[in-house]
Amino acid sequence: MYSHPKGKDPLGTSPTDFGVRVAMVSPLLLGAVCGVSVVAVAVVIIIVYILYRKRHRATSCIASHSGYEAVGECKPPSLLSLTSGSQEISITKENRPVQPRSASMSTTSRGSLRSEQFTDDTSSLSAKSDASVDSLVFEANFGAIRPDLYPRRDVVLQQSSLDGGHGRLHTRLNYDFRTSDLVVHMIEAQDLPLSELLGGFSDPYIRIALVPSVDERIRQSSVKRKTSNPYYNERFKFPVAFDEVKDKLLVFHIYDYDKFSRHNVIGEVQIDLGKVEISNSVEMWCDIQKHQKASGILGELLVSLSYLPTAERLTVVIMKAKELTVSNNPPSADPYVRLTLLVEGKKIKRKKTSVIRGSTNPVWNEALTFNVPADVLPKVGLECCVMDHDLIGHGEIIGRCMLGPERPGKEGNHWNEMLHNQRKSNAMWHNLRK
Repeated sequence: MYSHPKGKDPLGTSPTDFGVRVAMVSPLLLGAVCGVSVVAVAVVIIIVYILYRKRHRATSCIASHSGYEAVGECKPPSLLSLTSGSQEISITKENRPVQPRSASMSTTSRGSLRSEQFTDDTSSLSAKSDASVDSLVFEANFGAIRPDLYPRRDVVLQQSSLDGGHGRLHTRLNYDFRTSDLVVHMIEAQDLPLSELLGGFSDPYIRIALVPSVDERIRQSSVKRKTSNPYYNERFKFPVAFDEVKDKLLVFHIYDYDKFSRHNVIGEVQIDLGKVEISNSVEMWCDIQKHQKASGILGELLVSLSYLPTAERLTVVIMKAKELTVSNNPPSADPYVRLTLLVEGKKIKRKKTSVIRGSTNPVWNEALTFNVPADVLPKVGLECCVMDHDLIGHGEIIGRCMLGPERPGKEGNHWNEMLHNQRKSNAMWHNLRK
């Protein structure tokens, strides 16, 4: 077996040589360890110094510009005052309304003042530390134009009419540019005429429409009971582009509510929006005019029809008429209704109501019956004539309407509804013509 020479290590060196070598290497290792330790300590000191300088700089920045003494951590103040020369700006977290001191003051001057001062002051802050500026809290909408803080006074307009005696309408108009809506504030009506049919009381309500129409909605106010001076304070909106408003006509129809029959028209107001500046709030007082009936209409008649097939009896209830047109001045008449039953155009039987003295809005509520076989009923027609009674002759015809299955419009619809809903009373208003 191979063996090392005596007194030598496996590397072939003697103990004396090995000790000398160790003694030579040890100082080098010790120097290297000491160098690494010094570098590590220096790095730690530098990091601590940088953090301390940043913290001290942010604290001193806020304290020097806000007038608050920095204690402990740097917290953003709730109030920041920045001074530049002789001007001063205060930014708060509270939203307080600001009213202009005079008409010469504008939001443009406030915005320019704000931009100049922030250019001078915040540039130096950002040069010192971006972190300190980011920590400040600003109001998001500061400097933006807020029209609600600078309201303009309403322009009050008067719209008069020679046709007086129907009262006045009080309304306010403006255009909402945020939602593209025409806003109609229906405020009140005054001095409405008293109703002849309800013992001097009126139950007025108002319908509002744009002509031409913009949608199919019916805009109607609430009903005010037993008053000639109703107060509404209700708002209605019409979706219409601002450029199209000038081509519209705003129409108010004032009605007297009637629970049991057709509502009576008190009057109307028409406003040409092309002549009104609605970009600002416009308050208007308008004289209510008499409602204009369609050409050729001489009044209206309310008739109820019903047929009892077991008894083969046709019942016609003449309820009332309204706004009868007569040639007398002042307008007055002694109206009654004459009914004529026709079969295939031939006059078969005639009946009439009682006479109502001195009224153009008579109320009868009288039922007139005719015996009509069920197989003949589809061939039957009815002529309703409103007559002005005359003691000498037969009287003058004020107006008439014809009901039957072949008649156009409402006259035919009323008769056919009676045929399809027998045993049930069906009431409908009909226009009177010559």
